[in-house]
Amino acid sequence: MLSELLMASRAKTAIATPRLSHDEKLATENLGSRGLETREAKADEGGVPGWFAFVPASVGRSQYALLLFGVICQLVTIGITWPLWQIRISPPHLPTWDLPQWPFGWLMVASLVLVAAKPRWGVPVHWGVLIVACVWDQFRMQPQFFSIAVLMTACVWDAGRRVARWTLVSTWLWAGLHKLLSPDWFGYASHWVVARSGFDADSTYFGFALGVAVVELAVGLLAIFRPKWAAPACLVMHVGIALMISPVVLNWNESVLPWNLSVAVIGTWVMRTTETWRPDQAWEKVVCTICLFAPIGFYGGYLDHGFSGVLYSGSLPQGLITTKRGLQPIEGWGELAVPFPSERRTLRIYFEQVAEPGAKLHLADPRPWLDDAFYVLDSDHHARPIDSDAFFAGVPVFDDSPADGFDQIDSSAPYEISGVGLDSRRSKFELQRAGVRMVRRAADEPIYAVAFTKDSFDRELLNYLPGLPNLMQIQFAGTAIQDDDLRKLLRCRLLTGIGLDHTAITDAGLGHLKTLPYLQYIECEGTEITPEGLQSVINDPLGSLE
Repeated sequence: MLSELLMASRAKTAIATPRLSHDEKLATENLGSRGLETREAKADEGGVPGWFAFVPASVGRSQYALLLFGVICQLVTIGITWPLWQIRISPPHLPTWDLPQWPFGWLMVASLVLVAAKPRWGVPVHWGVLIVACVWDQFRMQPQFFSIAVLMTACVWDAGRRVARWTLVSTWLWAGLHKLLSPDWFGYASHWVVARSGFDADSTYFGFALGVAVVELAVGLLAIFRPKWAAPACLVMHVGIALMISPVVLNWNESVLPWNLSVAVIGTWVMRTTETWRPDQAWEKVVCTICLFAPIGFYGGYLDHGFSGVLYSGSLPQGLITTKRGLQPIEGWGELAVPFPSERRTLRIYFEQVAEPGAKLHLADPRPWLDDAFYVLDSDHHARPIDSDAFFAGVPVFDDSPADGFDQIDSSAPYEISGVGLDSRRSKFELQRAGVRMVRRAADEPIYAVAFTKDSFDRELLNYLPGLPNLMQIQFAGTAIQDDDLRKLLRCRLLTGIGLDHTAITDAGLGHLKTLPYLQYIECEGTEITPEGLQSVINDPLGSLE
């Protein structure tokens, strides 16, 4: 009789329990896990002493511990960069609009205290304060602040965890891809890192550059297809990076040290708790698509490098301001402890903030899809685009020794200054590595002359000469330069003299140089160049000033 009752009870239970679909099972599991976390939190409130007693009921114990770690990392980062969040005079603020400045440091701290006390309220408030602070000053648009905020969001909501996963995928994947695509990473950028680490950079930088790019790309791919496998890789990689930039090795860029630790801890948890590699919800598929493809926009200037996974790979725009008093490079660091957010718009904003009317800006952009830009500041303090010839036209900036022909100019009267171009780090690195001599008038002035020898000459190196926009003299004597090679000098607009002694250059080669406006002398002993050929290309740039 008892067995019959048990069988009937089981049958009723089986009949009363409907078969759940896959989506319903996932929903039930999620509700169950949330309920478990809430019960754990309540149990801690009632019986476990210590800080766990304050775990909010809406966040599980493990997630809350991770959240607090993220809060600490963000607080430390803000502390390191504290002057960045205050009102300052120099370097100037980079406002999105003309707004009165406001200190945001304590507001950021207060929002993080709220995150710890009330996570579901605090995280949105923190995001709001961070975004508003960056609208007030784009100098604060440093990726580490936003990435830590994303990781904190992951600890509060399951949707946040999914978003965090794809942002990490994007960061790792594109950090590797950008490096593989960057000549600067396989040049001066990796060479600098290896040299600063104390190793023989000349013999090891290329292997180091390739190894780092491949590792980052591999971790990104693992995070897509095998996220649980990516968890230990994430931990090892970011702990390694933290050690690399710490005072033990590089002692550099301390503001991203807490970010690397937060990724090592929270990012590892995000990957370890990802059950399936495919995004299974429509909104997550949209997030996945954006994270995987949006960084391409960096190459067209549509997405900032800090949000495109461009990490130490170079290929960033730079700016140099020319004023009547001299040169002013656009840089960051100092007490702000962060690099300048090098974007084309921020460089222009900086120029408009610090320069006086008549000053000129060279915006050098090494990205293959974008050209260099040149500006002059008008009377309304707006950066007005000009072409390269207009940029270099005018009276050269000089100190004690005026240039020939300009010693009679009244410096108190209004006059146009000649802009000074920014030397490309890529060009300097490649020419120096090849043994080409580069000459400056002073240590803080641009390169104005280069000299090739028979041993150092390689026609491929001529492609780097336009990267030295202030170049006035080039020596090719005794080299294997050919007529067609001179075509590559047409972008050296300030060229005044060329040494061609004992080369194979003829009048046909000189004909390529007819459009250079300042070419004044050519050394041509031991060549087939004729007086007529010389006369056809020599110019008198000072004639218009008489």
